[in-house]
Amino acid sequence: MTKSLSPESAVTPPKQRDGRRSRTVETRKRIVRAVAELVQQGKVTPTAEEVSARADVGLRTVFRHFDDMDSLYQEIDQELGINVALMLQMVTKADTWQERLKENLQVRCQLYDTITPFVISGQVHRHTSAMVEASFKRKVELERSVMEHILPKSIQEDTPRFEALLMLLSPEAWIRLRRDQGLSTEAAIAAIQVCIDAFIPPQKN
Repeated sequence: MTKSLSPESAVTPPKQRDGRRSRTVETRKRIVRAVAELVQQGKVTPTAEEVSARADVGLRTVFRHFDDMDSLYQEIDQELGINVALMLQMVTKADTWQERLKENLQVRCQLYDTITPFVISGQVHRHTSAMVEASFKRKVELERSVMEHILPKSIQEDTPRFEALLMLLSPEAWIRLRRDQGLSTEAAIAAIQVCIDAFIPPQKN
């Protein structure tokens, strides 16, 4: 039996179709990379025109790949979310949960310094974008899940204490310490650790 061909495959050689797909993927990556670079440089709400110029593609091309800027931010958020999940779920080697919590704090702080521009940009868009709002909620649940794997049941079941710790270890608290209060990375970590020690007195695993 002769295999039927689609209209496109009948007129477009396979190599040419593969070349088009490759160019499409590369163009999409350039646009996403352009948005990420602009946000990292302090452009909290980069415009389509700025993205077009940075990616060196036409404005029509930007919107051909993404229906609107919200879908473009969604692409960025998905990639960022993968990195956040990998970092926060890092397997620690410490013997006690107190030591594991300290290790997780160090990992979080390295991560938070990297993603701060994206968190700030997201805060600007979350009240006008259902996608961004949902993304913030997913990240809070991820942070909650990580804490549940680290902390003992006695602390998890102490709801006020657990929720306070969750807030203390949030990216928003980190941004307040680093940007608004002007602390160095080391000083900010020390400040958080003081609060953790006050919330959780030393005890056996």
